[in-house]
Amino acid sequence: MAMQRIGEPLRAFKMATAAYGQAKDGGNRIYTVAQGKPCRLYVIDADTGSGLGSFSLDGSNHSWGICMTADGSVYMGGDGYLYRYDPVLHTVDNLGIPIEGETYFWRLAADQDGNVYGGTYPGGKVFQYKPSTKAFHDYGTMVPGECYARSMDAGPNQKLYVGVGTGKGEIVELDTRTGETRRLPVPEGQEHCTIVYDLDVHEGLLFARYTDTLDLMVYDLALDKWVHRIDGAGGFDVSAPDDNHHVYLLRNGYLHAFNLISFELVQLPLRHEGAACDFGWMEWKEPDFPGKSLVSMYEGGYFLYNPVTKKTKHIEVDAEGVPVAIQSLTAGSDGTIHIGGYFAGGYASYNPAEDRLSPCHRFGQSEYLHVFKDKLYLGVYPGAYIYEYDPSQPWEKDINPKIVFSLKDQGQDRPFALASTEERLIVGTVPKYSKLGGALALYDPVSGQMDCYTDVVTDQSIIALCYSNGYIYGGTSVFGGLGGSPSQQEGKLFVWDAAAGRKVWEGVPIVGEKVVSALTVGKDGVVWGMTSGHLFAFNPASKTIERRFDLFEPIDWANRSHFWRGVFLDYDRAADKIYGNCMDKLFSFDVRTEQLEVLATGGTLFARDGAGTMYVTKETELYKVLP
Repeated sequence: MAMQRIGEPLRAFKMATAAYGQAKDGGNRIYTVAQGKPCRLYVIDADTGSGLGSFSLDGSNHSWGICMTADGSVYMGGDGYLYRYDPVLHTVDNLGIPIEGETYFWRLAADQDGNVYGGTYPGGKVFQYKPSTKAFHDYGTMVPGECYARSMDAGPNQKLYVGVGTGKGEIVELDTRTGETRRLPVPEGQEHCTIVYDLDVHEGLLFARYTDTLDLMVYDLALDKWVHRIDGAGGFDVSAPDDNHHVYLLRNGYLHAFNLISFELVQLPLRHEGAACDFGWMEWKEPDFPGKSLVSMYEGGYFLYNPVTKKTKHIEVDAEGVPVAIQSLTAGSDGTIHIGGYFAGGYASYNPAEDRLSPCHRFGQSEYLHVFKDKLYLGVYPGAYIYEYDPSQPWEKDINPKIVFSLKDQGQDRPFALASTEERLIVGTVPKYSKLGGALALYDPVSGQMDCYTDVVTDQSIIALCYSNGYIYGGTSVFGGLGGSPSQQEGKLFVWDAAAGRKVWEGVPIVGEKVVSALTVGKDGVVWGMTSGHLFAFNPASKTIERRFDLFEPIDWANRSHFWRGVFLDYDRAADKIYGNCMDKLFSFDVRTEQLEVLATGGTLFARDGAGTMYVTKETELYKVLP
């Protein structure tokens, strides 16, 4: 079968980090990386908001770390690569892979000698890049068993402070000369936090933000102890100090000034919802902004605040968005194809009758989409938030779509499975980082009641769902949140009595397979499921696997760190066929003749509308499968 390219539905200008400096001509500059496939470095004239150029960071789809050295060089981390922007030549170089096997970089930091440091995943390591020799150095894993070296900043005496975690959030002091490390004590109240998400060091004080709380903890490096706590400070970074020993941070939607000597915290008039993508200082050439003004980037623009006059200014950025990888796909009852984005997020739709893609709306990362009673439900990471969207009404931020519930308080993070009964939405989830055990939730849109059941199958995530005749059928993965290790060996199928609210059966459909990754209901109520390559038929009456077909080579589980999805199934009652996508193979399986036909290759996500038209995705692109 041929595939017709429809286009790239999603584009976004979403960044997680920025650096601020001056060009040789004195002009103010902002350097930021827009997430996408691949992500791009943008050089912005901060005096006007106009773009001065953008550069593809080939090989990377994410960037959480950027830093600037004294010579004006800008360094960016990506998916295992380190990049450098040369402000004189106006070029970007890929400096290579600092540590083989480390596939994801987090924050970067630079010391006073111009050396650059980065933290990694999955080894939880730290590397150094020395520009004078163009050499990398691997300091190794900071804390054994912890996968993330998530945050960092350079301190005095050639010390680097590194926030690690997944199992337990800790801070490591690394001597960059000797490689020796020591762990700082975990502050009171943060014992159960899993990652130290942000670190900043200013005038002998270390500021640390832990996950699971909105507390910003303050550590005195000279006294070697925790000395202060700022609650509600969930706005990521803390600025460098001004001339009066004040640093700036976001708290409860407002900019605040914190005195490094008295620890006085003062709310300022600048209001900003969301996080700060780093802070910088620049001289703004207007009378209301004497001296240096604080600057911080956000999606779509940046704000200025002057500490002397308390004047503020917001400037929009003239920068084109970056194509976003498609993360979720489903067909509505009217044939509309709904599309959600990965990491940078976004939502768009495709109207087949008009052959038209909608504009892309800003939105979070949708792990799964499901249409129920003419409403679209979007399962969003992080926090396992479920949104309800009425496609017949205009898109309006925080109103349509709206949050209907979250499973964050139940320890859940990723809603990878959605289905529905006659009256209720069903949600299956993957838990938070390093945790095991997903949840099953049932939500009634009329009454607003939500019932949540955790650890339905011991230590397993719920990644596939279907429903038939009063029973919910679920498929599981032995893998939990990233950074955790499975306690179970095989993925399971379970049966849940929707009315009674209890599990009535569970079993292993395919011995040796670690997932049951897709489910659909066939003729006579038979439930068809698939692992990573095996198709099976489950008889609900006898609770037995009646048929098994080895369609594709299964995954080599020895080399797999996690698996949450990759297979999709849809039963065609009229033809008595199963259509689906297994990894990158679009196929049909004739239930009567037991014949497999591979229709196309190369697609990942899969959706099939009521007329039988199939759609697949290839990274950022949407395709229609032609008959």
